[in-house]
Amino acid sequence: MEMTKRINYKNDLPNELIMEILTRLPVESLMRFKCVSKSWFSIISNDSFAKSHFERSASSSHRILCHGDGELRSIDPDLLFHKDPHTIKLSIPYSLSAYARIQGSCRGFMMLQEFPDLVIWNPSTGVNKRISYDHLSPGNLEFGIILDSFMFGFGYDASRDDYLAIIVWCDVNGRRFLEYFSMRINKWERVEIALPRPSMDAAASLSPGYYLNGAIHWDISSDSILAFDMIEREFFEIPLPEPLGKEFMSCCLELLGGFLCLSVWRESKKTEIWVMKEYGVASSWTAYRIPESNFDPLYFTKSDEIIGFPSVGGLAKYDEKGELREYMENWNYEYHFWMYLESLLSLPSSSGIAWKEE
Repeated sequence: MEMTKRINYKNDLPNELIMEILTRLPVESLMRFKCVSKSWFSIISNDSFAKSHFERSASSSHRILCHGDGELRSIDPDLLFHKDPHTIKLSIPYSLSAYARIQGSCRGFMMLQEFPDLVIWNPSTGVNKRISYDHLSPGNLEFGIILDSFMFGFGYDASRDDYLAIIVWCDVNGRRFLEYFSMRINKWERVEIALPRPSMDAAASLSPGYYLNGAIHWDISSDSILAFDMIEREFFEIPLPEPLGKEFMSCCLELLGGFLCLSVWRESKKTEIWVMKEYGVASSWTAYRIPESNFDPLYFTKSDEIIGFPSVGGLAKYDEKGELREYMENWNYEYHFWMYLESLLSLPSSSGIAWKEE
């Protein structure tokens, strides 16, 4: 009997072709394939491969992080209405309570905050770093600090190949400071800043930052979005859509499927979801009018549909015309949700505890 020839991947396929194939695979598969051979482990663990894989897959590798009941889970947003939404239970290397907050995400990394620590963590690979910001506790400052004035953010500076954890805060004299921790040089830096308009100072309050297109964005104004350019290290504003007007009960910034979005609640029994379909282009703001008074959006799909939580409970999907496309009644909403990208990327410095250097 003729036996099927077994392919020796190491000898029969060139490394360039193997890398080309592997860059097309999802992160979860690649993490398993590290065990195939030493050569595959070496390829998949290489920083250059991780960057190539991220650049190829970044537009299609969204996941949803669910945080609640002392658990962390990851869900495939394209399978939310399936019986098995491909849920993965996650664990992080540090003990964080149920009060820990997700304050940002960037290129596969999440930033979780619980005083006096920030944890930078890649849920896909487990790569992590714990940073202390206890130097910002009132007892460690020569002048007072307004604790509820903190704005957090996490982003990537492509010009320096560096990740920054950012805290914007205000002292009792009204001076505002930007504190950032560089992963590459492993230390905190502080600069005094001025926001684009003084009226923004009073609006900032424990706001998370949304990283997109090389900038971190905060929702602290009734007529614009505050943003911080990671390369230029400057603040700028993105105007809200003109048709939005001023007569609304509340307006909340979201980042859904790689788009800046605004959830607007008015006295009418509808929720307006404004999506900026082309970053920085005011005319690209598009309104979705959902026939729910308190609809909470979760994900913007590739087919221009919005998935979110109706006020009556469950999970719903609406199209651009505001028509209901799908509904699932039994869906747990007792979680905090955050979109992130899967990646194999590592931080510039090694994992560990980093303290402020004087």
